[in-house]
Amino acid sequence: MNKVLLDYLMRLFAILSTSYPSVFIDNIKQFIRLFLINDFPSDVLNKYILIFDDYVAKYNEESKSANKIIFLESEIREIVKQINKEIPKKLRILILIRLILFEKFITKYTTTNKQQGEIAIREIVNMISGFLKIPEVDYFNINSFIFEKPFELSNKQDLLIVGGKKIISTNIPFIEHENLQGQFYFLRIPSVNIILFYYKGSAHFQLNNQVIFSENIYPFLNGSSINGDTIEPIYYNKVLHKYLSDQVQPFQLCVENLHFQFKNSNNGIHDLTFALNAGQMMGIIGKSGVGKSTLLNLLNGTISPQNGSIRINQYQLKENDSKLEGLIGYIPQDDLLVEDLTVFENLFLNSKLCLGNLSTSEITEKVYNLLIELDLFEICNLKVGSPLNKFISGGQRKRLNIALELIREPWILYADEPTSGLSSTDADDIMRLFVEQTIKGRIVVMNIHQPSSENFKLFDQILVLDYEGHPVYFGNPVNSINYFNTKTGSFIRSSDSCNKCGNINHEAIFRILGEKKIDEFGNRIEERKISHKQWHQFFLETVRKKDVSNSEKQTLPKIQFSKPGKLNQFLIFSKRNILSKLANKQYILLAMLVSPILALMLSLLCRSGTDPNSLSETYIFAFNENIPSYLFMSVIVALFVGLIISAEEIYKDRNILKRETFLKLNRNSYLYSKISFLIFLSLIQTLLYVIIGNLVLEIKGMFFIYWLILFSTSCFANAMGLFISSIFNSVVVIYILVPILIVPQLLLSGIVVQYDKLNKYVVSQNYVPPVGDLMASRWAYEALVVSQFRFNAYQKNYFEIEKRESNVKFNLIFVIPELKTALNNIRESDNISNLNKNNIELLKNEIYKLNKNININIKGLNNDNFDKQTWNEINTYLNSLKNKYQIDINKCSLEKDDITHKLLNKYNNNNQAFTDYKNKYHNKNIADIVLNRNNFETFTVYKSKIVRKIEPIYQIPDSKTGRSQFYASSKMIGNLEMNTLIFNFIIIWLMTLFTLIILIVLFKRKIF
Repeated sequence: MNKVLLDYLMRLFAILSTSYPSVFIDNIKQFIRLFLINDFPSDVLNKYILIFDDYVAKYNEESKSANKIIFLESEIREIVKQINKEIPKKLRILILIRLILFEKFITKYTTTNKQQGEIAIREIVNMISGFLKIPEVDYFNINSFIFEKPFELSNKQDLLIVGGKKIISTNIPFIEHENLQGQFYFLRIPSVNIILFYYKGSAHFQLNNQVIFSENIYPFLNGSSINGDTIEPIYYNKVLHKYLSDQVQPFQLCVENLHFQFKNSNNGIHDLTFALNAGQMMGIIGKSGVGKSTLLNLLNGTISPQNGSIRINQYQLKENDSKLEGLIGYIPQDDLLVEDLTVFENLFLNSKLCLGNLSTSEITEKVYNLLIELDLFEICNLKVGSPLNKFISGGQRKRLNIALELIREPWILYADEPTSGLSSTDADDIMRLFVEQTIKGRIVVMNIHQPSSENFKLFDQILVLDYEGHPVYFGNPVNSINYFNTKTGSFIRSSDSCNKCGNINHEAIFRILGEKKIDEFGNRIEERKISHKQWHQFFLETVRKKDVSNSEKQTLPKIQFSKPGKLNQFLIFSKRNILSKLANKQYILLAMLVSPILALMLSLLCRSGTDPNSLSETYIFAFNENIPSYLFMSVIVALFVGLIISAEEIYKDRNILKRETFLKLNRNSYLYSKISFLIFLSLIQTLLYVIIGNLVLEIKGMFFIYWLILFSTSCFANAMGLFISSIFNSVVVIYILVPILIVPQLLLSGIVVQYDKLNKYVVSQNYVPPVGDLMASRWAYEALVVSQFRFNAYQKNYFEIEKRESNVKFNLIFVIPELKTALNNIRESDNISNLNKNNIELLKNEIYKLNKNININIKGLNNDNFDKQTWNEINTYLNSLKNKYQIDINKCSLEKDDITHKLLNKYNNNNQAFTDYKNKYHNKNIADIVLNRNNFETFTVYKSKIVRKIEPIYQIPDSKTGRSQFYASSKMIGNLEMNTLIFNFIIIWLMTLFTLIILIVLFKRKIF
């Protein structure tokens, strides 16, 4: 009670005293002393007695010079006007209660004109009640109760009688309390949730260790208890729940013989039994590491116990998942908010995932109502922010986290240290919020750390966990200090449990539990006086005396929880993801600018190329030697940006994913929303990159091909980023992995180190080595370079002819002479048995390759005996090939001349225009690379095979499985020839899909 309220009371007491002079002023002072003595020290008491005297003297003096009734009414109006400005309804009710008690006191001590005086003072009190805007029904009920006329109450359900046995049969609520002599009468004022009581009987009882006098009126506050030598305590929560019992469905959480133990450790939860009913709130307390969070994870079904049972209305938790789904709510200690969304958006999108059976308008209304209830409506459009970069306070943040669960109205609510890190005021608000949930009939269980005395007393039950997770106490918090002191044979310290103020120091429990033994020298030793196992034994003995549960299954309460379908979940997850990204201006700015900036930087740096035969400094694409480097860096940019934008996507949602796993939401819907967003973002990024890069470097006609390959590469990087984001639980590890993943892509792309120059254990002379084929950069870079050469507007006119011409020339100029040399070596050998087997093997291999398109069969090559006839047949065959190839080369030359002639005609035989046309599309350095002009080695013999080194883009691969030399223009799958662009595009997407499949499988099994 604050000073302002006390001052108003003294003034009103003085007015009532002035209007009733027949009562001795000393008797009135005695009433005030009795009223103040329980709550205030003597100096405060004496101070307000003097204040009362001053007001009495003032009103007596002022009333002499005016009409007394008019004066008093005027003063009362003035006082009440000030009260109404400053005092809330609940405190106004308390003022009225004190005034009616004062009225009762005055009428008790009246000796003359009692009836007349009583009517007068009642009228004054009634007038004050009206001025205070207190409902008439509340005034009538309080008055009837204080004057011990309980059966005159307008609503009998606001009355409660607690007694040993019900004497009269009435519809008034009754609690039968064993061994209770007399009766306690309770009145609940629902509008302000105040409970009053008085006792009628001759037994001795205490209210919070203070003597209760028969027929005196006492407020029954949160955490209060009535104790007596012959009875079990009557707790505030028991009385409150009786009032509410008719409004809530019977509901019970029963835990029996629960046991869980971690591997290679004694830590866990050992042999725990308790039961909670609808409307009860239990606090779990204990030192750090005793298993408080573990217990919550057992109770909410995240962890399965090794023994024992957890039952809800006698339905086993793990065996009835489908029936119990949605009944349990869990508020972890971790933050569950999307930082870039507003308060409303966080709650609304969460509601869409939990209330799939409601329309958008219904959900919106429900969200706004809850925000108003939790005092969050004023900030509903503020961005949540991070705990470090705050836009809302810590208390508001915690209330919003709680709202995420309350919106679906679970019947059991578990909370892991909901008040940790909050100010005392915010902690009080959170506790009041949970109390309101119990009033609605819900069961609330929470871990709590360092609760205030008032908050500690709010619990109906507390569970104390000791070393290694042994439960040592389950019961009412008010009685806990007494329990532990009784077991140790100690007296209760006044600092642990104060009779006057009602404060309870819960830390005393840990002090008592941890008390050490003393050795013979008087020094404390590490061994406890009472071990944790002995305390646990006391707990078990107490539990065995109680019946913890009913045996029959009861009807489960209805729930609002309803998951939307998988597609709707995908749409909601996508909306949440997009809204959060759009709200993060820095993210959007960086995501949209990184590709254009890199494209501009690379293209400007690489824009260099002039005609060496001309004095002009004009940039010409054909002479730009940096195009291969630009294409390579474009691939690396696509990989790097794709990795960076996806590497944190799942990691930063890990806390939210814990909750969504608890709600059994579809993980694939979440994952697909991430994948689809990243694919869309990569599409935009690569589009911007190609537009700017191609414009600056004047790359013509290759826009779609460049974009297609870079987009595919970026999508592969997205998949890799999501994979590492899902697998690893440290952002430091994730960003260390990014360069580890990028470096092999650089090294094994085929441009930094040539494949035939790699370590001898991985090198391959015929094809790209397998380690290279594992790199997306190899497929992307090859596709870009080959496509730039093959599909540019100039070269595509000649490509197929030049490819045929190149293969014929290679066979004519290099293969046939090499085979002739091998054949001559065989002829010059003196002994046919010592013929050079390598030469024969070379002939067999190469003639087989030449024979694929020419139907000639030389039988001797497949026999063990290589005779003169075979030699002659091979020689004749090679000579015939030589003649045929010469004819083919001439044909190719004529076809090329014909194409050139047509192109010249198109440009009116203007050679300069034709040259300009070629220079716009054809790049000399790209041609040098794919034709391998910088390497003077035309071929090599490796394992009795001729390995071609010159003009690899024209070479048709030997492998039927898609393997090929680097820069091959096509790949062979069986007898199907696919151009490199399509084949490499498919390979990149197969790598992407393979990565995504592994991601989906592992993500489904991942425990967050």
